[in-house]
Amino acid sequence: MLKLYYFHGATCGLKARLTLAEKDVEYTHEVVDRSYLRTPDYKKLNPNAVVPTLIHGPNVLIESSIIMNYVDDAFDGPELKPDLPINRAQMAMWLKNADEVYLPSLGTLTYTVSMRHKILEKSEAERQEYLEGIPVMAARERRRLALELGFESPSFSPALFELDRMLDDMESALGQYEWLADGSYSLADAALTPFVERLDELNFTAMWEDSRPAVTDWWDRIKTRESYDRVLGATPNPERPQHKEKGSQAWPRIKEMLTRHW
Repeated sequence: MLKLYYFHGATCGLKARLTLAEKDVEYTHEVVDRSYLRTPDYKKLNPNAVVPTLIHGPNVLIESSIIMNYVDDAFDGPELKPDLPINRAQMAMWLKNADEVYLPSLGTLTYTVSMRHKILEKSEAERQEYLEGIPVMAARERRRLALELGFESPSFSPALFELDRMLDDMESALGQYEWLADGSYSLADAALTPFVERLDELNFTAMWEDSRPAVTDWWDRIKTRESYDRVLGATPNPERPQHKEKGSQAWPRIKEMLTRHW
């Protein structure tokens, strides 16, 4: 039995699903909502109360990059790791940055631009309950400041600039290789796809279309892959229309911040 717990639009869940699609592995979908993540039943599987969680027989795996590596190693299908050690190390660095740098940055950007207004509409007690439901203290504090201060939150500009640097690093890598880690699609490409997808959802495509031709070409090729169609084409993020609307409204401010930063 192979079962994946995730919810639609979750960046880390998409990383795991894209890897499973690339390997053409059949599995059971368990689509949950955010409230279920805090239940005792789910916390028995994943004490961090996040997605994804992969169940394979008696084994429970958490953390998206660990799941991606496990799926590539455990199942037949195309090899998603480069052949040369140096390229494998580069792939590992992309996955590390995705987990430690890009993910919190994307969360701050998405929340501030597209989600914050919904929380502000709630009562004070409901807002407090929402914040207390965020299991990681550092993330909870970032979210609290973003809720109070919006674009003026101390974490917003650094988050935006980290994602801009991500695109710079992608442009540099894609100037050397056809894909992010070498000449073949790898876990690095699967890991970065959800991040660029979210920027696309927010209508921030000018971040690469105006000045990063290699990223533009990579993104065009990503969207033609069967895995993209099976995961993101078949089940688009239900929050995409909201992201597009709020992102379009925010873009002039974002563009100004990026221009000053450049």
